[in-house]
Amino acid sequence: MKYASVVSVLLAGLSSLALAVETPSPSPAASAASSVQPGSSHLIDQLDVSQLKEILDRLRANYVDSRALTNDELNQAAIKGLLAKLGPGVRVQTRSEFERAIPVRPFRYDVVANRFSYIRLGTLKENTLTQLDNALGESRSRNVEGLVLDLRTVSEDSDYDLANNIVSRFVRNGQPTFELTTKGVDRPNKFTSKSTPLYQGPIAVLIDRQTAGAAEVIAGVLKTKERALLIGQTTAGQAVKYKTEPLGNLFVSVAESEVQVAGLPLIFPQGLVPDIAVNVAQDTENQVLAQSDSGPLEPYISDEERARLNEAALVNGTNPELDAYEEQESGKTAKAQLKDECLQHAIDFLITLSLYKK
Repeated sequence: MKYASVVSVLLAGLSSLALAVETPSPSPAASAASSVQPGSSHLIDQLDVSQLKEILDRLRANYVDSRALTNDELNQAAIKGLLAKLGPGVRVQTRSEFERAIPVRPFRYDVVANRFSYIRLGTLKENTLTQLDNALGESRSRNVEGLVLDLRTVSEDSDYDLANNIVSRFVRNGQPTFELTTKGVDRPNKFTSKSTPLYQGPIAVLIDRQTAGAAEVIAGVLKTKERALLIGQTTAGQAVKYKTEPLGNLFVSVAESEVQVAGLPLIFPQGLVPDIAVNVAQDTENQVLAQSDSGPLEPYISDEERARLNEAALVNGTNPELDAYEEQESGKTAKAQLKDECLQHAIDFLITLSLYKK
């Protein structure tokens, strides 16, 4: 095999993957080639080009199963390795995956305990700024003591102009906010705040594993500029712009631009790390967020009174805690109300801050 350029190998490998989508059953050789010896990966990273070529030549000459070393197998292995290494920087999707409809989540504004504003941005769209301005205006008129900005239902979005307009509602006019650097372009696109801030009080920002793109930038800028506290899980690490092109029956998206927020490590590809980590299963959090898109927030914040073991129970030889658990498991009583742990932490933080200031 002649050693082609990286681009040629990439396209050849992706073409092989396109065929693999149509015929998903791997050959025995491919299955064997997919296993990697434990501990060998870090050794490969230390080899130079000539050593890599020498290993490949020896494999071709001596390996017992020649079916595992065809050009197609090598290309597939190279692309799979690159996809694993580059993480969110490259995506290979089928047409149905690429064109799938993204659920539209509502904007939500509420006031918790008549003290703290809660704003859930939902899906970013044309009227998001109008809704945000109205919510911040009402917050100001009610003289709230703090704000919770929930970014967990913002779907992945690379509209960084809109992201900058959102952070402009909190950052002083003319202040630099972030930069977008594009491969092959000498100068980054520098963004600055464009308006007088509508809110400058304490902020808790809620993030999770699915927070990506523009939402990550909003969280990062508020953390550095307004000392907002990030609560939740490490974000997706997708503060980039993708260039997407078709390849056979696949779509290949490659990150060609990335965002840099001054004062933070690059968000891509590791993501933003929360100041307060809240370890909640993603399925549980998705369920809580879907249920609380409308209706009162109070049930997801406040804990209900529950049966407790006490002196009277000990005297009578009973255990109210165990009885309540058994009744719940048997279906005699309703399951416990799901709680939004991230929001609970945010309210606790704002209450503590308010008490400290007083």
